[in-house]
Amino acid sequence: MGEIAEEMGVEIRLNTPVESLIFEGKTVTGVRIEGEEILADKTVVNADFAHAMKTLVPDEKRKKWSDKKLEKKGYSCSTFMLYLGVDKKYDLHHHQIYASSAYESNLKDITNHRLTWDDPSVYVQNAAITDDSLAPEGHSTVYVLVPVPNQHESIVWDDIKSDFRDTIIKQLAKVGYDDIADHIVSETIITPDDWGASDIYRGAVFNLTHDLKQMLWRRPHNRFEEANNLYIVGGGTHPGSGLPTIFESARISSKLVLADLGMRPDWNGVDSWFKDVKRPRVAARPSAQPQAIASNNGEGHAV
Repeated sequence: MGEIAEEMGVEIRLNTPVESLIFEGKTVTGVRIEGEEILADKTVVNADFAHAMKTLVPDEKRKKWSDKKLEKKGYSCSTFMLYLGVDKKYDLHHHQIYASSAYESNLKDITNHRLTWDDPSVYVQNAAITDDSLAPEGHSTVYVLVPVPNQHESIVWDDIKSDFRDTIIKQLAKVGYDDIADHIVSETIITPDDWGASDIYRGAVFNLTHDLKQMLWRRPHNRFEEANNLYIVGGGTHPGSGLPTIFESARISSKLVLADLGMRPDWNGVDSWFKDVKRPRVAARPSAQPQAIASNNGEGHAV
């Protein structure tokens, strides 16, 4: 995708954090990066929503999504992750989900900021069974995801992550990885605190919760409602988190940007607007085209 974008004239800047959005009144006119200002007709933010609001948009410019209101919103669970390199091939399914024998109690623990030590639910991915190029011959990559509470003062991960790791390694026997502890040659552990340190608000990897007060149009709008020429994309906006819905979020935001720029591109026969919705009327576009900028760090993009 990056190569295609560059062929179309996009300049991609890696390892370039966005310091802030540039405002003229209520209108976003670009971004600041390392002392440089990049102006843009439209700006798209694909960072974690709450983190982006609190770091890129001054609180006084937000009413519906002020810092105070963001604090009161509901946020998803986090995840405890194991990325394992093992010196053995496991003839097991690519995807497996083990549901706790006390599933409802496990869910209550997650929402009430408690850890389930006795029989937690786990998801395990054995991708090398599908693509053996992912590991050296005779080896495997094993990815383990455990739903856990998002960040909370009652859970200090630096104190407990090793013990919790051992609990999860033992759980893997329930999906066929009986001897995996003897075959681990490399491992990476990621906790909710690590996610939080990676610009994910409260380490809530699935963003705002999907309760009735935060679903569909009650999520932050793709054409952001508190600033002009600012668009949101990702799990924190409409229609929600999860890979298929995030793809749809990207399509919705793309359609809005294109329509607001007065552009009707060829999408290989796919309509670039919404059925039964009137296109916005736009003024004639200026002759000079804005520069396209992309960043790989989730801090926000200008287009």
